[in-house]
Amino acid sequence: MNRRFEHITLFVICVLLLTVIGCASHTIEHDQNVEAFYSPWLNQSFEEFLEKNPDPKQSTPIGQGKYRHTYVHDIESQLEIVVNLSAAIGDTDTGHDDYYHIYVYVNSAGIIYKMDYRRKSETW
Repeated sequence: MNRRFEHITLFVICVLLLTVIGCASHTIEHDQNVEAFYSPWLNQSFEEFLEKNPDPKQSTPIGQGKYRHTYVHDIESQLEIVVNLSAAIGDTDTGHDDYYHIYVYVNSAGIIYKMDYRRKSETW
């Protein structure tokens, strides 16, 4: 009986460990995709960037003719898929949304000099 409990415990620990590793690698994959999106635009004209991405959610002057433009990049994470699926079949009435805020910093000459991002999550 004790031996069986040890095997079940070991199995549960392995499943939890694989789940954590899977979620972490999925987050890293999303981060790499966001970085691949914005890296080619560094030191490029903001006007060209604006032609391809015309809808900033917010534009904030930060002084000396510089601006920070905020874009929202929606992602579909594994957690979001599971929670929203549960809500669809009626197991729960909560939902989950994962997305990135991408910040584009533009100098007074209209050149992108920095880009950054933050991952955000909302639950309802």
